Amino acid sequence: MTRRILPFLVFPALALTACTGAGDDVGDTGESQTGETSSEAGTETGGEPQLAGIPILGDTTHDIANLDVTVISSAADGLAFPTDLEFKPGVAGELWVTNREDFSIVVYQDAGLSSQLALKLQNEFDNGAHFLAKPAALAFGAPGTFATAQQENGVTQPGDPLDGSFMGPTMWTSDLNIFTGGHQSHLDMLHNSPLASGIDWEDDNTYWVYDGTHGSLTRYKFNDDHGLGGTDHTDGEIYRYANGELGYEHSIPSHVVFDRSTAYVYAADTENGRIVRLDPTTASMGNQINPNYDGCVMNRMDDGELITLVDGAELEVEMTSPSGLELVDGVLFVSDPIQGRVFGFDLDGELLDWLDTGYPPGSLMGMAFDSQGDMWIADAAANQVRRFSVPE
Repeated sequence: MTRRILPFLVFPALALTACTGAGDDVGDTGESQTGETSSEAGTETGGEPQLAGIPILGDTTHDIANLDVTVISSAADGLAFPTDLEFKPGVAGELWVTNREDFSIVVYQDAGLSSQLALKLQNEFDNGAHFLAKPAALAFGAPGTFATAQQENGVTQPGDPLDGSFMGPTMWTSDLNIFTGGHQSHLDMLHNSPLASGIDWEDDNTYWVYDGTHGSLTRYKFNDDHGLGGTDHTDGEIYRYANGELGYEHSIPSHVVFDRSTAYVYAADTENGRIVRLDPTTASMGNQINPNYDGCVMNRMDDGELITLVDGAELEVEMTSPSGLELVDGVLFVSDPIQGRVFGFDLDGELLDWLDTGYPPGSLMGMAFDSQGDMWIADAAANQVRRFSVPE
């Protein structure tokens, strides 16, 4: 457990503005509502599309110098290839960060404030190497729970099949008095999604997982969890969509977003340089999936509509390896760790704005937004957490 104190810092708000000309003041958005753009945003000037300015992305300047960037972590916190971060619902300032390199989670309490504490949670003795092996992503779910996606396809415990097909997502208690990252603090686990690279919560105990091995988006219904340290997975349901249609990029997460307003699933197809959108309501039940390690319902879902919402190769500014993905007020924010950029798209896939951070390849992974609109990003190359704010 690490405890670290950082100075107090201010949290300005997220907003969108319309780009009205090069002479406008950068970040002058005090009258704008979050997520709102003027009716002129997206119109063409001289044949070129006009970007809608997003202040947290530099307000069409694309320049990180127009933002306040703060490293809120320190070496003492024990970050080790951080891949994702999320704020715990209902607990102000509690930020959870996954560490792929050493199978751990760092929890920041009062993140970014003078009272900040960092707690590293790692379990080397209670099979943490299986239940939290190479965590790529996490998502908070029903109150008191969260789940992780493990980017692992190796043998992690005695008796696992040698082909590495046993790995899958784990559901946990989020109670800091109980969670350790090992067997006794997990609530459930379902299998046959090795190299899981992203995860997001739908409802109840249902999550969407980016399955790197099968190139699919897989819906995991844990249903009733088996309780702390249990082993009965038979009431689970596993449904695999878009089987073989997605790519996999080693060591880079491919994050997932579930949109409750439409039931669409968005995902960063890192290897193929694109953002995809799945409509799961269009799919039909297919064949059973084997091997079935859990004795549960496990089927392919065929013919679900999967479209390329954003093709990075078609953008005027290069996006080659999308990874981080967040949906905020109708804007899809996407990080590209190879190009060192963060993009903002509307839900039709139109580019609204982008930020060039200038960070080296491998830096920008998962991201999260706080209630003030600040953008927090896991920097895997520097083993840091950075907060991006709009200057007041």
